[in-house]
Amino acid sequence: MGAWGKWLIAATATLLVAGCLWTPGKFTAELALRKGGAFVLDYRGEIIFQVPDDKGEQPHAPWADAMAQCTTGGGPELHAGTVTPTSDDADAPKKRSCSAAETATVKELYRQQGIDQAERTRKQADEMAKMFGLPGADDESNRRFAASLMKYKGWRSVAYRGKGVFDVDYHFEGRADQDYAFPMMPDSNLVMPFVAIRRRNDGAVLVTAPALTGGSGPFGARALAMGLPNSEQGPKSLAQGRFTIVTNGEIMTNNSEDGPVAADGGKRVEWIVGPSSQRIPEMLVRL
Repeated sequence: MGAWGKWLIAATATLLVAGCLWTPGKFTAELALRKGGAFVLDYRGEIIFQVPDDKGEQPHAPWADAMAQCTTGGGPELHAGTVTPTSDDADAPKKRSCSAAETATVKELYRQQGIDQAERTRKQADEMAKMFGLPGADDESNRRFAASLMKYKGWRSVAYRGKGVFDVDYHFEGRADQDYAFPMMPDSNLVMPFVAIRRRNDGAVLVTAPALTGGSGPFGARALAMGLPNSEQGPKSLAQGRFTIVTNGEIMTNNSEDGPVAADGGKRVEWIVGPSSQRIPEMLVRL
C-alpha cells in the first residue's frame, strides 16, 4: 500500500475515534420496495454530526490529592503518574506534605491542563472534518451545511438545531436498478450509510441499514457478528427509532426480530433501534 493510502486510512481512523461521523438520532424511516424495482425512502427525524466530547477537564484520570507533591525548599508540583522515590542524597529535596492551599493550586493546574487538552482535541477534529468536506463544530458552518443540503434531491427540509443536531425530512423516489445509499453529503464521501440498496445480478435486492443500529454502533455490531471482541473506541450509537421495509416482492431473508407480517399490498418488516439493539438491519428481497 502506498503512502497516500496509508495516510487516508490513518486519517479516516482518526475521524472514527474522534467521533466525527454522521449518525441517526431519534428517527422514523420507511422503505417501500415494489416489484419491478421502484422504491421510496422516507427518513424523518434527527441526523447528528458527532464531535468529540467537550468534557475534558480531567484528561487522564480523576483528580486525587496525591497528585500534588511538595518538597522542602520547593513549591508544589503535579505528579499524575508514578512517583519517583526521593534520592538518598542528603542534599536532595525531601518530600513533605502539601498544604491545603498548595494542593488547591496543583488541582487547578490539572483542571486547566484538561481544558487545554480538550480544546486541542476539538480543534484537531474540526480541522480534520473540514478537510474531508464535513462541517466544523461551529454553528455558522452547520447552518451553511444545512442550506447546501436543500439544494439536493430528496431533502424536503433541513433545520440546524445546534450542538451538531439537524432536524430533517427526506423523501426520495427511485429505482433499484443500481446501487443507492442514504445519506450522501455534499463535498464528503465519509458516510456510514443509514440505508443502502444493492442490486444483484439475479434480480434480488439487498437492503442494509448499517447506521440504524443501537448499542455500541455499527462497528461494534460488525465485530459482534464476526465473533470479535467489541471495541470501546470509536463513536457510540445515538440511533433511536423504527426502520420499516414494506414490499410486495419475495422476501428471501431478513434478520428482524419478528419477521414479515401482512401489510397493505404486501408484507412489512420492522426493526426497533435503541440502546439494547445490536444487529444491523438486513433484508434480501426478489423484485
